[in-house]
Amino acid sequence: MTGHRSSEVVSAPRELLFDLVADVERYPTFLPMWRRARVVSREGSIYWTDQEVGFGPVRERFRTRTLLAPPDRIDVTSNDRLFKAFRILWTFAEVAHGTRIDILLRWETHSRLLQVAVDRALPVAARTMVEAFEAEARRHFCHLPPHR
Repeated sequence: MTGHRSSEVVSAPRELLFDLVADVERYPTFLPMWRRARVVSREGSIYWTDQEVGFGPVRERFRTRTLLAPPDRIDVTSNDRLFKAFRILWTFAEVAHGTRIDILLRWETHSRLLQVAVDRALPVAARTMVEAFEAEARRHFCHLPPHR
């Protein structure tokens, strides 16, 4: 299984960053790998999303389950047939100059070829995702200080 853990401090309020990460349907507008995301069902603090991501020429569609625990944690899992295991865990903690975002990504696919692509893409994807969320926060809330 491929896993990657990343931690960044972002100069934005925790609630704002939580809301941006929770708004999965907006991902294709600012996350490079996301081609499509549509919430298909909601039940309390849980929602299910059909998504399509692309790593270069590889594109895959899958369904995820997202559990929201505002404003501290977002846990995304999938039982989709594409994966042996899938989890993205976001945690948000207030710190002196903004919010510390921790992201844990674990993806294991049934396809060896796809797994090789995931192994190569996951570390870059984690950093790119955090940077994209920070840039999106800055675009919508221009009073945020510039990135350190």
